[in-house]
Amino acid sequence: MKLSHQQAAFPERSFIEHTGQEPGHHQDTSIISLRSKQARIAPRNDDRMEQAIHLWLFDKYALSKSALTETLYGKTLQSLRAYLQERQLDLDSPLAQLIPALQTWVYLRTSLSQQQGKVAPSTSNQRIAAISSFYDWMITYGWYQENNPAEQLARSPVQKYTKAQPLTPQEVRNKLKKINRSTPRGLRDYVLLQVAVNTGRSAKELTSLVWQCVEINADDTVTLLFTDPRAKNALYNVLDSRLSQLFLHYLQTIYPFPLENLDPHAPIWISFSDRTYGQRIGAQTIADICEAHLGVSSVKSLRYTFAMTLEDLGAPVTFIQEELGHANIASTKDYLSRLKKACTPHASALADAFGVGSQCQ
Repeated sequence: MKLSHQQAAFPERSFIEHTGQEPGHHQDTSIISLRSKQARIAPRNDDRMEQAIHLWLFDKYALSKSALTETLYGKTLQSLRAYLQERQLDLDSPLAQLIPALQTWVYLRTSLSQQQGKVAPSTSNQRIAAISSFYDWMITYGWYQENNPAEQLARSPVQKYTKAQPLTPQEVRNKLKKINRSTPRGLRDYVLLQVAVNTGRSAKELTSLVWQCVEINADDTVTLLFTDPRAKNALYNVLDSRLSQLFLHYLQTIYPFPLENLDPHAPIWISFSDRTYGQRIGAQTIADICEAHLGVSSVKSLRYTFAMTLEDLGAPVTFIQEELGHANIASTKDYLSRLKKACTPHASALADAFGVGSQCQ
């Protein structure tokens, strides 16, 4: 239902008239909450499109309870608006003028990006989703009188795992041997990377580890509880006895007092930098550790290595699915299939067939 220009000029009234609810009506508390908090969240100026962005974001956040969505969508729309204003356009410009600008912008990198070319398909699709959501909201509440411009933007096909770079177990073994474990920092890096490749956990799951996530079993092995907001269930890993001993040795090194006296929220992987010493490290620091010692810039590569190694060892797909925390076995099969595409089982035979020499001549 489209609203009149008069209603569009008064967004609070148009919102109430569209929903049919007056102040004090209790059938939809989210709508009443939006109306009552509108003055607080909307900017106090005559910038109509800025008001629309603020109200739309609040509406999205109230419905999804997702602060991540609010932040990401907000940055996306502000970036789009800046791009349009540089071209003497705005978010409420005529559809015929918006379409060409949007078709260019969804693929553009920001001015701060150090990479060249178009953005990744997942990024352009995310931008289109934000645009579509915003204009749906605008049209519903009478802020925009034409069709949703996102309907004329083609989404890009996304191929999963195209950047996967699994390492071989021998590569990991050789590179980890070179880490100097005589220092607390080196010991942390070694144990962290061993836990990563032995459990297949994501960067978020690794950074979530605190003392209350650690359980020392009767046989002196260690069980780790990993949590991730995206996962429905908590994930547990019992470490090998050798890795358990290394893990406990690391903890006793950084916390030189009885572990039972540790604060439940004490971080497992701590920072050794002067500014943040003793604090929990983040995903970027873990990525830096991967880069420094293994030559890969993402924990995903270790997760891929874990999955491929398990399959090579003969683990059933159902087990790998459980270990990775995938919702269904189809995801795991697709995951493994795409990772194996880069591996040619007949590479040696082909090299022999074409006479590849062992030395450069």
